[in-house]
Amino acid sequence: MSIDRIFDNMPDRIKVLPRNDRGFPIPYFAAEIDGKRDFRIVSPDKMAHAVRNDLCWVCGVRLGKYKAFVIGPMCGINRTIADPPSHRECAIFSALNCPFLSSPLAKRRASDMPEGAGDAAGFALKRNPGVTGVWLTHSYRPFRPHAGKKGILFSIGEPLEVLWFAAGRPATRDEVQRSVETGLPAIEEIGRVDGEAGVAELERRVAAFQHLLPAGSPTDL
Repeated sequence: MSIDRIFDNMPDRIKVLPRNDRGFPIPYFAAEIDGKRDFRIVSPDKMAHAVRNDLCWVCGVRLGKYKAFVIGPMCGINRTIADPPSHRECAIFSALNCPFLSSPLAKRRASDMPEGAGDAAGFALKRNPGVTGVWLTHSYRPFRPHAGKKGILFSIGEPLEVLWFAAGRPATRDEVQRSVETGLPAIEEIGRVDGEAGVAELERRVAAFQHLLPAGSPTDL
């Protein structure tokens, strides 16, 4: 990915961030490992600071009344995410330009990762969903999962807007639906842990999520 290309739609708040050796802006959340900021690893201190002070997860600047979450379809169904919110424009920029989020075939580079780093709280789905959503809401709530890896997750509020992206462009309805179909088996297995009630609740959430898929034509930015 060319730094010149991503400058075309880079929000001013992101333009002023420090850069890595390749010239790419370093997001606020990136942890420092062996003297260098690593995009793959979230800083727990930055997470706590962002939540306490209502700061954008990408640029570190204070948020307003709108909170934008970068999600995959399974997070949209469960309305649960591992990362705090961002500005709308910072979230859209991330969805369009982050190599992992914008490329359906990309895999997270796991070499030289500290042990246990990069794994989200609860039961993380280790897959590239192929599409990325930007979920805009007024509210969210941090909580600790009752099972899985310890840590903090975020329950996201009712959506005011949901935008979908794939391969650096607006996603089609079929692309999002395909991601849902391929991701459901994993969360169905988790839902069965809670018996019939868990299965029924998941079915209800999947049905509600269908209303948040893009229309037949690409979503306007």
